[in-house]
Amino acid sequence: MVEAMLHHTSAAITVLPAQADGAAFMPIGQPLDLQATLESGQVFRWRRDQGWYWGVVGQHAYSLCQVEGGLLFRTSALSTAEALAELHAFLRLDDDLEAICRDMAVDQPMAEAVASHRGLRLLRQDPWECLASFICSSASNIPRISRNLRSVAESYGEPLTLDGSRLWRFPGAARLAEAGEKALLGLGLGFRAGYLARTAARVAEGGVDLMALRLAPYREAKAALMELPGVGDKVADCALVFSLDKLEGFPIDRWVRRALEDWYGHREKAQYRELLEWAQKRWGQRAGYAQQYLFHHLRLLSKGS
Repeated sequence: MVEAMLHHTSAAITVLPAQADGAAFMPIGQPLDLQATLESGQVFRWRRDQGWYWGVVGQHAYSLCQVEGGLLFRTSALSTAEALAELHAFLRLDDDLEAICRDMAVDQPMAEAVASHRGLRLLRQDPWECLASFICSSASNIPRISRNLRSVAESYGEPLTLDGSRLWRFPGAARLAEAGEKALLGLGLGFRAGYLARTAARVAEGGVDLMALRLAPYREAKAALMELPGVGDKVADCALVFSLDKLEGFPIDRWVRRALEDWYGHREKAQYRELLEWAQKRWGQRAGYAQQYLFHHLRLLSKGS
């Protein structure tokens, strides 16, 4: 079945990827660069092995491989229909990426970023894991964040097995609240351990309903998140954009700040709110996508220099 799909979608593919036998095929008509999407600082627990990405979406383990016309995938989900719906939501295939990129590319820096990273998509993540991930991102870097989150998941999450490989669901807020700050310190989280433990307790106690924030206006949702320990402007905007459908959010880290200074002439040490309001005025509901393209483009340019 997979060979037939591949033959139908592209005569150029003559060799099946490793482990492709028995995988299902998901046709995708939208632009998608799976590598850029999963390796652009939105998620931290996906690993790549021989062209396949292994990770967890919702409650299920997945391995994904991009081929002409779509994705090959394996999953622990109960049905192919369930998996297709889950991947469609996770990859935000409901977004018209071509229209979004046309709307954004109104100046040279953004046009170059869009042209360089065609198919880079925002993700729609689980809100709790996303929030916890970016609490752990404070004053850190992507390799360390990945190690920290892997330790948390392997210590307190439920194991999943897919094709002989072990993956872990991210532990719920109640589980991490029960574990407590001292245990999280033992996993190398440093000062972030206290923030994560206290926020987990607040979420577990019902102090904030993360899923309900998807229906709230941007400002209201952000204000609710910023009442939680360890959640400032940037962490809140990351959770809003990457998990809560608030695409007018504009997370500003050092890379995005540098892009705004170097490419758009913003002054050094400009306040977060000043830059956020400028970005929202310029890109509107595309601001979250604009941020992701600026972040990824400048970061890769800096690596290559």
